Parts: sequence; structure tokens; C-alpha cells
Amino acid sequence: MSLRTRLILLTALWILIIVLFFNIFIYVYFQNQTTKAEDRLLWNKAQIILRNPEVHHTVNWRNPELLTEYAAPDTLLRIIRPDGSVALEYVSNEQLRMHPPVYRNNYHSATRNENGYRMLFIQVPLLENGKQIAILELGKALNVVNDIMDILVTGLSITTVGVILFSIVGGIFFTRVIIHPLRQLAVTMNEIRSKGDFLLLSPEITSKKDELGRLGTTFNEMIVGLRENDLKQKHFIASASHELKTPLTVIESYASLLSRWGSEDPAIRKEAVDAILSESQRLKGLIGSLLRLAEAEQEERPWEREQFDLLELIHTTVEQIMMATGRKIEVHCGESAVSMEGQPEQIKQLLIILLDNAVKYSEETIEVVLEQGPEQLLLLVKDYGVGIPESDLPHLFERFYRVDPSRCKRTGGSGLGLSIAKPIVQRHCGSIRIESREGIGTTVIITLPNGNQSGVRPFS
Repeated sequence: MSLRTRLILLTALWILIIVLFFNIFIYVYFQNQTTKAEDRLLWNKAQIILRNPEVHHTVNWRNPELLTEYAAPDTLLRIIRPDGSVALEYVSNEQLRMHPPVYRNNYHSATRNENGYRMLFIQVPLLENGKQIAILELGKALNVVNDIMDILVTGLSITTVGVILFSIVGGIFFTRVIIHPLRQLAVTMNEIRSKGDFLLLSPEITSKKDELGRLGTTFNEMIVGLRENDLKQKHFIASASHELKTPLTVIESYASLLSRWGSEDPAIRKEAVDAILSESQRLKGLIGSLLRLAEAEQEERPWEREQFDLLELIHTTVEQIMMATGRKIEVHCGESAVSMEGQPEQIKQLLIILLDNAVKYSEETIEVVLEQGPEQLLLLVKDYGVGIPESDLPHLFERFYRVDPSRCKRTGGSGLGLSIAKPIVQRHCGSIRIESREGIGTTVIITLPNGNQSGVRPFS
């Protein structure tokens, strides 16, 4: 069953329930009010009869005309003795005559349904010298009320049928208006699935200021994001394929050279072996960078966090880089421990990436600055090298992006370092940005939560 059909049926059913509830309420209310009105009329007539002094004397009950002056259509008038016999009676409706006489010692009112007829009866004690001698019973056949109730039922039934028909017709119209954007959404999604294109919904839907308009806007935003991710993925695959193909081509070329002339010429053999070894190491490093990038971007995988001293980690990493490169790196920070919660191996990898870039593109002393604020830690890595053009700054965190490809080939860069660094910082609830000026140098600015502050939780 389609959503439109369900909406129409559910709407019609709900309206039917509401109409039936109010119809029953109107019927019961009208019936009670008319019955109460007839009941008041009988009590008023009983009071009128009781004002006649002749009614209170048993000798007058032999006169059949005693109650005739109070006669009315569909009415019963009785005087019932204590033994249950009828002393005097006037009946203008045979259905009322069939009602058995019952003697009571108190006032009484009741409604009876006998043989499909609704009848109302009241009883009032008859007193003589302060003593009850009989009971006066008045009855009324509610034929007129029944006829009115039948008319009311007919009218309510016709109204109910009309309301249901109008609700179905209106439901068809309104659901068509409501379902139309959803149908367009389904058609667009089917076209995306069948053609593989990232199509957007028309402004006719997204311009609406309601939930469907917001749904359409969200869908378009999602498609735009998917389109951008698809382009990035294609670019990544093309770049990764190119980066992997280059060292493999070099290895293949030197292996072919080695197979043809390497056995005869030691110089060629040494050159080929060195090139193959160099390119193999480069290929290994590129694959390792790709694996680290994939690992850094796996946000759904839970990380084990621990408390560690960031200052000690910085000193240890800087000493290792200085020993491996022979470059001078200055660390500017306090002497007290700086607590941080996270993964020390990931933070160390972040430092290695930033310091390695600084070493490659600067001949001057490199500086590492750590400042501790009330809620955040500020980590700066400064170099005084060639700098980066301003137009390239927004693209530095893209995979395989290189400011100067020829320079990267000389330094052995793969263009993945900053792409790995950014997810690491984000996983530690921090931020990273780069400021640079050509010919002056580059500064990488990282903010991280301060683990020394109570209530700070670096991880979500």
C-alpha cells in the first residue's frame, strides 16, 4: 500500500472516529435533554392534579371523569391503591396500558423501553389527613421524542457520510500536494542510482518554507557533499596511481637495464641497484603514508586514550629528529609537565610530520613553541625557509597536493603528510592551520584541549 493511500485512509478513519464520537455525544445529549423536558412536564401536571382536593378523597375515585380533565395524547393517569389495584385510570395510548401498576411509598421516576417504545413514568404519593392512601402515577409515551430522535439520527448519518466523502476527496487532493515533493525526491534518487549522476532537486521544492522544503534542501546539500567527495576520491585514485606508478616505472627501467648490460658493466650495475633500492624505499614510504592516512581517517574505530606529558613527548621527538637530520631545533616552553589525554603515538607522528616538512624546506633553525592557556594548549612549529604562496594555503591539507612538484621530488615528499596530520588533530578535538609568507617562513598553529583543566574531555 502506497504512502498516499495510507494517508488518505488514516485521515478518513480519524475523521470518521471524530464524527462518530460527536454524533454519539449529540444523540445522547439531545435524548437526555428532551427526556428531562418531558419529565418536568409530567411533574408539573402531577402538581396540578394534586392541587385538586377531590383527588385526595377515596369516595371521588368512583367518578370516571375525575382525571379526564387532565387528559392529553399519549398519556397515562392512574391512582393505585396500597394493594396494587388500580382505583381510577385514564389511558390514551394502549402501550401505556400494558405497563403493570406498582405501588410505592415514595416519589419515583423511570424511563422504560418496551416493545420498541420509550415511555416515561412518575409516581407521587396521595395523602389524606397526612397519611398516604394511594399513589398517583403519570405516564407519557415519548413518540414525538422518538420521531425527533429518528430524524436526528438520519441527519447525523447523512452528515457523517458527507463528511467521509469530502474527507476522502480532500485527502486525495491534499496528499497529492504533500506527496508530490516526495515523488520527485524518489524519482531523483532513482535517476542517481540508474545513471550514476549527482542530480539536485528543483528550486520548486527547496524554496518552500516547510519541512518538505528543508528536506529537499538537506538532500541537495547531501548530494553536493557526495559530489565533492566523489571528485576527491577520483582525484585521490588518480594521484595515488600516478605516485605508485612512478617508482614502479623507475624500478622496471633499471631492472631491464640491469638485465641487459648490468652483468658486464659494474658502474651500470651499481647505478641500477642504487636506483632500485631508492625507489623501493620511496614506494614503501608512500604505501606507509597511505596506510597511516587511512588509519587516521577511520573515525568510527574506537581509540584507546591515556594521560601523558606532552612536553616530554615534544623533547623526545625533537631529539630524535635532530639526531637523524643533524639540524638544530629549538624548543620554547615551560619546565613543568603539560598533561594531555589522547594517543601519544599519534601526537608523536603529528610532530614528526611537521618537523620533517620544516627540515625539508628550511635551512635555518626550526622552533617549536608550546603555550598553555586556561583551557587550550597552543603548539607552534616555525621554520624560516622558502615559505608557501598564499594561493596554495587553502589546499595544503588535500591529499597529494604539492606547492612545487619538482621541489617535492627533490625532497622526497609524497603530499600526504598534512593530510595525515589534520585527522590526528581533529580526533584529539583540536584545530590546525598554517600561516606562511614566501621567502620568510611558515608557521603551523595547532590548538589542543588542556588536559590539566578539570572537566575537559578531548574525546567525544
